[in-house]
Amino acid sequence: MNLFRLRPKSFFSLVLSAMFVVSLPLLLVVIASDLLMDRLVLDSTRSVYRSVTASELSQALQEQLTRQERRYRQYLVLGDDSIQEDLQSAIAQINGTISSLLAIPHNLELKALFDLLANQQKKIQASLQPTRGVGATISDDDFSAINDTGRQIYLLSQRGIYNEVETLHREEEQAEKLLFALASTCLPLTIILVFFLTRLITRPIKQIDQGLHLLGQGDFTTEITVNGPDDLASLGTRLNWLRQQLAYYEQEKNKFASHISHELKTPLASIHEAAELLGDGVAGPVSEQQREVIGILRKNCGELKRLIENLVGLTMAQAERACLQMSEFDLKDLVAEVVGDYKPAIVNNTLTLTMVIDTCTLLADRQRIKTVVDNLLSNAIKYTPSGGTITIFGQNANGQVVLEIHDSGPGIPESEQEQIFSPFFHGAATTCRSHVKGTGLGLAIAKEYVAAHNGTLELVQLVETGACFRITLPHIC
Repeated sequence: MNLFRLRPKSFFSLVLSAMFVVSLPLLLVVIASDLLMDRLVLDSTRSVYRSVTASELSQALQEQLTRQERRYRQYLVLGDDSIQEDLQSAIAQINGTISSLLAIPHNLELKALFDLLANQQKKIQASLQPTRGVGATISDDDFSAINDTGRQIYLLSQRGIYNEVETLHREEEQAEKLLFALASTCLPLTIILVFFLTRLITRPIKQIDQGLHLLGQGDFTTEITVNGPDDLASLGTRLNWLRQQLAYYEQEKNKFASHISHELKTPLASIHEAAELLGDGVAGPVSEQQREVIGILRKNCGELKRLIENLVGLTMAQAERACLQMSEFDLKDLVAEVVGDYKPAIVNNTLTLTMVIDTCTLLADRQRIKTVVDNLLSNAIKYTPSGGTITIFGQNANGQVVLEIHDSGPGIPESEQEQIFSPFFHGAATTCRSHVKGTGLGLAIAKEYVAAHNGTLELVQLVETGACFRITLPHIC
């Protein structure tokens, strides 16, 4: 099942939905915390109310029992009816207090004391009835028992306050444990949701970035697919259309370069042949001035031929990266061969060339690697002043072959370093030994050839003067 079918239609809606889903566990923790706090506050309020009420009533009960005993004794001595009425009022007040205490939830021990006190009060009430004789009088022991019951009620009420506090502490600890367990469950869940939704959101962005990277690298064959909301999927479709257009124009460009180079070579060959015939005197005697003109003609024909060949080479390097003629060879021997080709130029310009290369066996296209080394060494000789030095260093490093060519020329200005590998780019250096302007394709061709071998060609930043180019190739390209 495609998860993107369940997604919102736009990237903005997808982000909002992801934020809502991620916030759900946190919202659950907040709601649970709020409910637990409300319950704790309510329980605390009820406990405090019960404790305070029970304490006040039990203390008032003790005072009422003392007053009742005093009035009862006064009544026995004086026999005054007004005292009897006051005593009846005290008894009624005590009964009301007992009823109020019974209305508050208590343990069984307190309820038993309330029942005992109620029975004791009935005995006092019965002793005041006219039918009762003197024998029904309440004794001191009876009053002692009543007062003792009142004190026990007071003490148990006070103990109940501490019990309520302990109960609240236990409930608080239970609430903390519950919240901790809930948070411990929701936190990993939130992390998992964040990880999953982040991948869900960033996946189409990464696919778009990968597609743009492929286009930037000149890969117009890999299809660009973006799985995501409709707006991002539509963007992927447009990128894929752009890839197809670029592939078409790239193909047309290569065709044009191939055709134009072929069309230019034919008349150029005729011009070169005519210049050779003129120089050989086929058309008649040639004066020194005419021979000088013929020399210029020959030289420029050669330069134009080299430009056409470089243009064809660059086109082939860009269009046929996979067409490599692989063979095993020693890099040191190949570099020595290229150096030998330039030995006259090195001697004529009194240059010092140092070559320190380990034995490095490569499986690569020998001719193309030779072209790369040839282009780099040619530039080094061209820009190194007379009496300067050129160093070629090669070694095996971490399963790769590294070759560096370092000259003591003027170096490459920082403003030009990002453009030197661009086709037809000409630097502003004025110390070039050759008066003939280059084609600006040598480094571009070299970079394409190295990239075809899954390697890199880069300009190395140096503290001292000069330029240093580093080639990095795998042993098996």
